[in-house]
Amino acid sequence: MLQTIWGWQPALYLFLGGMGAGTFVMAAVLYLIDRKRHGLIICASMWAAVASLGVGLLLLLSELTQPLRGMMMWSAFDHFTSWMTYGAWGAFGALVVFGVSALLATPPIVKRLSSKETWYAKHGGSVRRVLAVAGIALGAFVAVYTGMLLMSSGGVPLWDTWLLPCLFTVSAFDTGVALVELISVVVSKKERIAHKAQTLMERIVIVLVLLELAVLAAFFSAMLGADAATALGATAAQSAEMLTAGVLAPYFWGMVVVCGLALPLIMAVIGLASKKKDVRAATAIGAIGALVGGCELRFLILAAGLHANLAAAALMAVAG
Repeated sequence: MLQTIWGWQPALYLFLGGMGAGTFVMAAVLYLIDRKRHGLIICASMWAAVASLGVGLLLLLSELTQPLRGMMMWSAFDHFTSWMTYGAWGAFGALVVFGVSALLATPPIVKRLSSKETWYAKHGGSVRRVLAVAGIALGAFVAVYTGMLLMSSGGVPLWDTWLLPCLFTVSAFDTGVALVELISVVVSKKERIAHKAQTLMERIVIVLVLLELAVLAAFFSAMLGADAATALGATAAQSAEMLTAGVLAPYFWGMVVVCGLALPLIMAVIGLASKKKDVRAATAIGAIGALVGGCELRFLILAAGLHANLAAAALMAVAG
């Protein structure tokens, strides 16, 4: 018995929205560290962040009964005690900041704005730094919100924990770094430039993977250790068992743990330990694994999200 109320569109939004947020955060960090050395990587990554978040939001809106009404959020989403409202405005603000930042990172536009004695020619660097910091804050919010969206839905014990936003946030940063790594492999022709960016990101990958493993362990410990005498506890345990030992276990252990966590960790360690400057093959393999595992994680968490009332009724029917 799998959750079927939420379809594939929200699952892809959770992945694309989180990945887009994480991608911009990583690109902004590279910009704040050294915007000249990693200019092409930053530009491509920011545009990838805009595309990921934009497509993700369209997928989420397509799940609504009236998608066009959802797009008019300045009149439809005005209930400012709702996470849906905060998330809508946060995602909209992130999309604007990401888009403006991407435009100002595009070489032809930068060249044109900086070629004359304009206000931007004097203050453009400060503007971009402010946008980078604002984008990091908004990106972090969007990453957290992908988990809050499920947590606030109600009635699903597997989702009703602060550990879920923590898990999705770490995973969003992880997949965002992975996408920037792939972009750096593709767009960087000078190995020295790519190597410097990749070294930083490989270190970040190791920290994020270990942190995600710790959050996953805490998440499943809480779910499997829930009070089975209550409907909520029994449903939480049943959902967790589906992922760790049930019908979804091969996908969870194979695609999330091995492909999405172990493989990127191993490739990052190999990249750091290698004496060769060109470690793009290992970087690409690890990044692809992280993206596959991060996407599958969202689908599995959605699929295993059983509603407490429905699960309790099914258990009673079996017992009867």
